[in-house]
Amino acid sequence: MIFAAPKYSVLFGIIPVLILILYIGYRTRKRRTQLLIDAQLIPSVIPHLSYFRRFWQRAFYILGIICLILAIMRPQFGVKFEKVSRKNQDILIALDTSKSMLAQDIKPSRFFHAKQEIRTLLERLKGDQVGLIGFAGEAYVECPLTLDYLSLAMSLSEIEVGSIPIPGTDIATAIKLARQTFNAMGSQSRKILIVMTDGESFENDPIASAEVAQSQGVTIYTIGIGSATGEPIPEYDDQNQITGYKKDKEGNIIVSKLDEEVLTQIASIGNGAYFRVDGSRWVVEALYDAIANVERVALSQKVAHEYKEQYQWPLAMAFFWILLASLIPERQPKKFKWEARISET
Repeated sequence: MIFAAPKYSVLFGIIPVLILILYIGYRTRKRRTQLLIDAQLIPSVIPHLSYFRRFWQRAFYILGIICLILAIMRPQFGVKFEKVSRKNQDILIALDTSKSMLAQDIKPSRFFHAKQEIRTLLERLKGDQVGLIGFAGEAYVECPLTLDYLSLAMSLSEIEVGSIPIPGTDIATAIKLARQTFNAMGSQSRKILIVMTDGESFENDPIASAEVAQSQGVTIYTIGIGSATGEPIPEYDDQNQITGYKKDKEGNIIVSKLDEEVLTQIASIGNGAYFRVDGSRWVVEALYDAIANVERVALSQKVAHEYKEQYQWPLAMAFFWILLASLIPERQPKKFKWEARISET
């Protein structure tokens, strides 16, 4: 048992004081009575006085006060098991569609593997609103937040590398667009952003953008796709055949490397987690467990601390003892002397 207001336990200090006052009063009245009347004559002079009744009347009053103090302290015990409904989440997935996602250090390509991870995640999610953002040098909402996972899967199938005409990798703008999308919805659900990219962000400041999103309640998870050693970016012809590799202005082959440092910082700022795709395993399982675990902890804490209020029981006992005390007269009921009355008639 615990007490929601244990500070009121100091009120128990009045109980011994009250008992002492009653005892002193009893001794004082008895002494004064004995000064006026001989002890042997008291039953004859005051035949209706009952010290026995007076004692139990005072005792019941004290019990009532004790129970009242216990009620004020608000005793609680036993877990209040309630059916806690699952709080749905709003999840936006930001998918990098820049040219570097064509690199094949993750087979068959970074972009293909990222889309497969998203499809696997959709199979696990239930009851959450999910949306899709595509980003390169700019960001666009490819599919708004929806419970229609089929529509989302169709949008995922249609999005391709190069579908966003502005080249580059602007993670900051993707985070900003996700934040604006959440705010426009005005939902009270948990807001989660999943950024899937190789992390090579050359535009704006993704760290500052993550800080703003976190301040508005957005949790950010990042998934890094690629290798730290890097991989050339292939170029394709109309028959989807590799014709060469992307080069810089000096004619050097561009090697795209996974920037884990930036992605780790973004996830840390966003109170989420960073996951790396290395091609040997699917990270979506660990991602789903991380998202679900936060919810499980929140729900378990809510249940574990919801104790049943039990103040009504000591309060009821307080009224019972006080009522019982008030019904006990200090004097004994008068006894009628029928013999005398019969003789008089």
